[in-house]
Amino acid sequence: MSVSARPATRGRFIRVTAAAVAIFVVAFAIALAVGAERVDLVRALRGEGTDVERQILMDLRLPRVAAAALVGGALATAGVVFQALLRNPLAEPYLLGLSGGGSFGAVLVIVGLGAQATAGAAARTGAAFAGCLLAVALVWVVASRGGGLRPSTLLLAGVVVNAFFLAAIAAAQFAAAPTEAQAILRWVMGGLATPSRAELTVLAVAVPAGLAYAFLRAPSLNLLAFDEETARHLGLDVTGLRRALFAGISLLTAACVAVAGPIGFVGLFVPHAVRALVGSDHRVLLPAAFFGGAAFLVLADSLARTVAAPQELPVGVVTAVIGAPAFVALLARRRELRETAA
Repeated sequence: MSVSARPATRGRFIRVTAAAVAIFVVAFAIALAVGAERVDLVRALRGEGTDVERQILMDLRLPRVAAAALVGGALATAGVVFQALLRNPLAEPYLLGLSGGGSFGAVLVIVGLGAQATAGAAARTGAAFAGCLLAVALVWVVASRGGGLRPSTLLLAGVVVNAFFLAAIAAAQFAAAPTEAQAILRWVMGGLATPSRAELTVLAVAVPAGLAYAFLRAPSLNLLAFDEETARHLGLDVTGLRRALFAGISLLTAACVAVAGPIGFVGLFVPHAVRALVGSDHRVLLPAAFFGGAAFLVLADSLARTVAAPQELPVGVVTAVIGAPAFVALLARRRELRETAA
């Protein structure tokens, strides 16, 4: 993972970001227009639609699409940061234990509320966030023993913590009643049911703040892309950077998990796809990945809502079905290019 030779000039930053925003706006409009019930988006925005169309658009689709955009952008941003921090192209938000911890917290509420699980959205969200924080704390404690936060130790600690929580979830699902087991299954697949105002507020505050913080540290991430020793010689506090970004981006990911559940491949596939298009300079890569992730999850959720209408697929299933083969194809293409260049 090296920094692209293409300089991050102001003009290039504006062009790349404008293109990413344009793609996102198109995806956002498509997501608002499609669904189990057809809505004439232009008429509704002009105020000429029926009351039912306006209710569907404003009360159901707009909050859901907005949540999908914020979660998708946040997960892609987190993927970019974690891949740089750990110097590992396969690093992604949920590999560090966040999905397991958040899911375990939600499962405890689902089992505790029983048949009322669907009515306990606020408690489930809070428990999922607490579970994410517990997972982050465990990973931090394990990885920081002996001083420092070495990438290999951090990644291994995340895998172990995630495996532990997933085993606990499996045990809880095995012992749960059928209705509870079904609710657990739907949660661990990820989903974007219409979020509450409180959930949207959390995302609207946490996601821009996380993106802004990551963008401010983009020059440091560029230095880290060379190697740690070089970065230290250039005056970078590698340990401090790793601690600060790991904590901050983990909290950002935890907010997404608490609202949407564990949605995979956004933080893995999108950073690689965007990096292949715009290069590895984080000053350009981070905003492009944010809007690319937002567009990807918005369109994936639209597909989840419509492909089996009136039933809905978990959006985590859609991102896995699309992201897994696309990621393999991207890696194969990159290998071909390296072999051709050699």
